[in-house]
Amino acid sequence: MKKILTFAAAILCAATFALAQETGEATPKNDSPSKKDSPAIGLGVRLAAGYGMIWGLEDDWAIDENDDEKPGGLDLEGGVMGRIVFTPVIHFTPELLFHYGKLKHDNDFGKQEFSFMNVEIPLLVRANATPKFYAYAGAQPGLNIQNDASLKAAVVKHTNTGSNEKKFGKNVDQAVFGFGIVAGAGYYVVDKLSLDLRIYMGLTELYPDCESNLVDLSGARSLSFKIGANYWIL
Repeated sequence: MKKILTFAAAILCAATFALAQETGEATPKNDSPSKKDSPAIGLGVRLAAGYGMIWGLEDDWAIDENDDEKPGGLDLEGGVMGRIVFTPVIHFTPELLFHYGKLKHDNDFGKQEFSFMNVEIPLLVRANATPKFYAYAGAQPGLNIQNDASLKAAVVKHTNTGSNEKKFGKNVDQAVFGFGIVAGAGYYVVDKLSLDLRIYMGLTELYPDCESNLVDLSGARSLSFKIGANYWIL
């Protein structure tokens, strides 16, 4: 939870700084795709990295107050984005992204690792507050194309037989379809190139059919915070 609060605070500070810098300029240069003469249709590329985690677990994995019970770790995505200009202020900016994550959790009971590759389609509506500063929100459906869960109980030492490591469950496959909501804000640092901060919250369960007597994955959903770079080719 401390990681979430720290990251959220960083997002808020960065967005506030960007807006303050923009509004403080006496004559801001109008060189972003939000300007009035922007093409009605655009194409760009996106790369982002951040921190992903599992939230909503019905079973509390923490064994003491200092234990973070939520698996978390590396979060990467990349792909293409489009732009349809409704008005100079409102744009529709759908994306097609490949999203990779590797989440870990470790305590005295054992070690759990989740990895996945998703194809995701954020359907975003963007509001251009100024020529350089913008915010957006929307829905995000996705398909899982690869996943792996390695969950193991703590190693138990035996004098005669050596180590005995109990592996997790019968079925740990991630759901094929996922859906969530996304929101963020960005700032154009140079012509056509912007940096943004984004949060995604999954609304569908990751492992609805999981069978295990070791760890309860009921209610598990995805949550991620990302810092991205976006470049408009057209």
